[in-house]
Amino acid sequence: MQKMNFKKLLFPLGLLLLLMPCACTEEESDLGVTLQDPFTIYDGVRDTAYVTACTIYDDSLLTAGFTAGVFGNYSDATFGKVEAVMYSQITIPQDGVRIAESVQIDSVVMTLVVDTVFPARMDSTPVPLHIVINQLAEPLRSDSSYNAYDQLQESSTCFFDSVVDFVADSLRLRLRPEIYAVLQRESPSPSDFVEQTKGFAMHLGNDCQKLVTVNWSATNTRLVVYYHNPDVDTNARQYEFIINGDAAHSMYYKHDYSGTPLAAFDHNKKDTLIGNQLLYLEPLGGTRVRLSLQPFLNQFYAQHPTAVVHYAELLLPVYDTADTQTPVRILAMKKGADGSLTYVTDANVLTNTYTYTGFDGYYHRDKHYYRLRITRHLQELLRTGQDYGTELIIDARRSSGFHTVLNGSEADDPVRVDFVYTDMKR
Repeated sequence: MQKMNFKKLLFPLGLLLLLMPCACTEEESDLGVTLQDPFTIYDGVRDTAYVTACTIYDDSLLTAGFTAGVFGNYSDATFGKVEAVMYSQITIPQDGVRIAESVQIDSVVMTLVVDTVFPARMDSTPVPLHIVINQLAEPLRSDSSYNAYDQLQESSTCFFDSVVDFVADSLRLRLRPEIYAVLQRESPSPSDFVEQTKGFAMHLGNDCQKLVTVNWSATNTRLVVYYHNPDVDTNARQYEFIINGDAAHSMYYKHDYSGTPLAAFDHNKKDTLIGNQLLYLEPLGGTRVRLSLQPFLNQFYAQHPTAVVHYAELLLPVYDTADTQTPVRILAMKKGADGSLTYVTDANVLTNTYTYTGFDGYYHRDKHYYRLRITRHLQELLRTGQDYGTELIIDARRSSGFHTVLNGSEADDPVRVDFVYTDMKR
C-alpha cells in the first residue's frame, strides 16, 4: 500500500519539476519594490526635527511661456473664489497670411486639446462648459513677461459665447463671423499681424464652476479657416493660423478669500498666515507654504556639530477634512540668502531608484500624507547652520486646480522632518 501511494506522488512531483525552470527564467518585475521603507535601511540614531510654518502668497507667479493654460472659475468654503483667464496670440508662419480680402470665409474653427477638467469627472458624462472668447484690446507680446496678476484689456468684439459639451479630450469651437475681418489681412509680417489681431482671451461664464487646462503644445490645438475663392472656383480650401507652440500665451488669476480662513491675509502688506494648526496650498497664483528649521538647527548643531545625516524625509500629513481633489505631488524649494528659490534635489547615486519610488513628494492616499526625501538638503542646512526658508508648492501649480490643506507645526500629527544620523564624535 505504501509503494502505491509513492507512485501516485510521482506524477505531480514530475509536473512540479518541469515547471521550476520556467519560474527561474521569469524576468524580475518591480512588484513590491515600494514595500521596503528607505527609512528602515540605515543604522544610526533616529530623531525628529519640528519646524515653524506659515502660509504665504504666490501671486508673483510667472504665467508666460508655458505649455499649458487654464481658464474657468471655482469656489469653495476653504479657498474662496478663483477666476482664471487665458490669453493667446494668433500668429502666422514666416511666409505671411494667404487669406486675401477677395476670398469668402465659410467658417473658422478653434480646436483645443484639453488635459484636465477640475473638479475631476467621476464618469464619462459630458461636462457643459459656457465658454466666452473675446478679442484683446492690446497685443500679447512674445518679448514681455506676464505674472498671475497681469490682466490684459479686452475689446467689445466677441468671437464665441456659447455652451458646449466637453466629452473626450478636446473642444471644437465654431467661432462667430466677427473674427473673419480680424483674420482676413493682406499678407503682413508675423509681427505686424500680431499687432493688428491683438490675440484673444478665454473665460468660462460665472454659471460654470470648472477649471479647464488646455495643452498649448499639442499639434491638434489649432485655429483653422475654411474658405473658397468665388472668382476662381468653388473648391473649399483651408488655412491654419498658429495658436499653439509658437504663439505667446499667459494667464490672469483673480482670488477672492472673503469669508474664508485665508481672509486674514493683507494683500498689500504681503502678510503671512501662521501655520500652527493648518497650512494652505493653492495653485494658480494662490498660496504656498514656508517652513523654517532654524530653531532646530541652532539646538541640534550645538549638541551634534559633527553629525552625518544618512536619511531624512519631510512628512506632510494632510488635514482630515481636506478636499478630496488632492494634488498628485508637492515640490520643495530652498530659499537662498539673496531671496532666490531653487528646487530641493536629493537624487543620491548610491541609492536604488526603484526603492525610492513614492518618496519624492507624491501623495500616499492610504496614509494621507506627502513624503519628500531631503537628506542632502538637511545635511547642507546643518553644515551652514542657516535656513533661509524651505518653501512648498504644488506641482503643476500653473496648469491645475488641485489644492490641499496640510497639518500645521503644532497639530496632533504635525509637519516635520524625520531623520537618521550618526554623531561622528562617538
